[in-house]
Amino acid sequence: MKMKRKLLSLFTVLAALVGIFSLTQTVKADQITNYTNTATLTKENGTSLSENSTVGYWEPLAVSNRITFPDEQAIKEGDTLTLKLPEQLRFSTTIPFDVMHASGDPAGQAVINSETGEVTVTFTDIFERLPLDKEMSLNFNVQVNHDTVPTNTPIDITYEGVVYPLVVEENTVVPVSPVITKTGYQDDLDSSIIHWRVLINSQQSTVDNLTVADTLGEGQELLPETMLGVQVQYVEGDAVDSLEEAASRPYSYNFSADITYTTDDLGKTNGFRHTIGGSSNNAVFLSYDTRLTSAQSVGTDMTNSIAVSGENVAYSTETGYARIEAAYGSASSRIVPAQFEATTTTTQTTTENATTTEAPTTTAGTTTEQSVTTEEGTTTESSVTTSESAPTSSSSTSDSTSATSVSTSSPSLAVTSSQSQVKKNKKSTLPSTGEDSHNLLPILGVMLIAVLVWFFPARKLRK
Repeated sequence: MKMKRKLLSLFTVLAALVGIFSLTQTVKADQITNYTNTATLTKENGTSLSENSTVGYWEPLAVSNRITFPDEQAIKEGDTLTLKLPEQLRFSTTIPFDVMHASGDPAGQAVINSETGEVTVTFTDIFERLPLDKEMSLNFNVQVNHDTVPTNTPIDITYEGVVYPLVVEENTVVPVSPVITKTGYQDDLDSSIIHWRVLINSQQSTVDNLTVADTLGEGQELLPETMLGVQVQYVEGDAVDSLEEAASRPYSYNFSADITYTTDDLGKTNGFRHTIGGSSNNAVFLSYDTRLTSAQSVGTDMTNSIAVSGENVAYSTETGYARIEAAYGSASSRIVPAQFEATTTTTQTTTENATTTEAPTTTAGTTTEQSVTTEEGTTTESSVTTSESAPTSSSSTSDSTSATSVSTSSPSLAVTSSQSQVKKNKKSTLPSTGEDSHNLLPILGVMLIAVLVWFFPARKLRK
């Protein structure tokens, strides 16, 4: 008997576990494709592109997308929307950014992928809560894809069904300075990282006790682990003509580990200093990264200044600039309006008057009854009985009955004898876990029947 009880308990636990694990089912996220995109491709300053438009080799172009969704297109939490650039365009870096709703809540998280040329938005539940007149805008910058677009040749770029004719200019290489050349650019995959490169003494002049001091602009911190500071191998009669050549030449001396760093009041590294002692005619190459410490608007230039001095050279400074690419998005929609219903019923009013006079008696009775019933279930009764009098007229009887019923219905009328009820549409939302509920009772019932079928025949056999 004890064994059967244990088995019964075991089956009960198993039934409960099976029910719990089958209670939920993951809701699959959808790729939203039912929308209309009104898009434009212009120069960064808003100038339209026409047949006579020329675009610089590295010139940024602005893309604006205004996306609208029909009301019947449901967008739930976790759903995505993807826009893809044509092969003639590219993103300069990967950028994550928020798409904010007019209500102040996030509508989605967007990611620009520089490797795939796509921007993908993953939605929150905002369009479930506010499903009408759904609209979203996405704005970002792009560049011409130099791998697919020739220079000095008319081309047509088609984006979202619109053709944009233009001509891309040749790449112009700016000669390096004989003293200092400095430049910066965002990382292709991480928009918060800026790569800085510096070339000093490109003409390989003789310099005694060269001192280098670098100071970052606001909004960034230096990453010491990325520092590379070297003297480039001297080649007689062959000056270093570019930063690329400086990076590729063999090094004669690596002083990266000897650099002294400076910090700000918060302890973040904001610069460095180093002196190369003795006399040298080597060019110097520096490469290091900084990280943005705050969000920057599109088109912002981050700065980085460096100064050099020596016993036989004049003090000189150079400020480098790194253009920051950013993106932003917004969204709007509205809620389904509430439905208002009001019902007013004014019910019967009955008045009965009875007067009886008998001659030659000296009595008379007068009774008045009033009954009023409203929809709220309130009844008011009143009765008045007069005192006796001695009429001399003959007997008479009079009955009078009056009934009135009025029923009105108005969405906005307020009446004191009615009760107004407002029926609001109940919000239907996905569970916060992203799962859909199912009925547990059938599963438990089947398991219980199986246990009873097994248990009671065994008990009868024992008897």
